[in-house]
Amino acid sequence: MTEENITEEKTAEAHTTIGRQELSKRIAKQAKLTQKEASVVLEATLDAIREALENGDEVRLVGFGSFKVRVSAARNGVNPRNQNERIQVPAKERVRFYPGKELSEAVLKKES
Repeated sequence: MTEENITEEKTAEAHTTIGRQELSKRIAKQAKLTQKEASVVLEATLDAIREALENGDEVRLVGFGSFKVRVSAARNGVNPRNQNERIQVPAKERVRFYPGKELSEAVLKKES
C-alpha cells in the first residue's frame, strides 16, 4: 500500500461526534451509575470548569489537559463580505485547551 493510499484510507474512516447524551451513557456504564446520575455529574463538571474559567482560573486535569483563558492580540483582517475592505479585529479573550501528555500519546498511538 502506498503512502497516498494510507492517507486516503485514514481520511475516509467514519468519525463519530460524541455529544452530552452519549458521553453521559459512557460515564454511567464505566462508573456504574444511572444515566441520569451520570448526566448530573457531567453537567456539574462542565459548570465547574465554566465557572473557573469565568473567574480567570486555569483548570488543569493531570493526564488529560488544561483549559486556560488567553487574550488574542488585535489584528488586521479582511471583511468576508467585501474581500477588498480591510478591518481591525479587536483583541479578545478565548478559551484554549492544551492536551496533556497521556492524551496526546493516546491519540498518537491510535493513528499509528
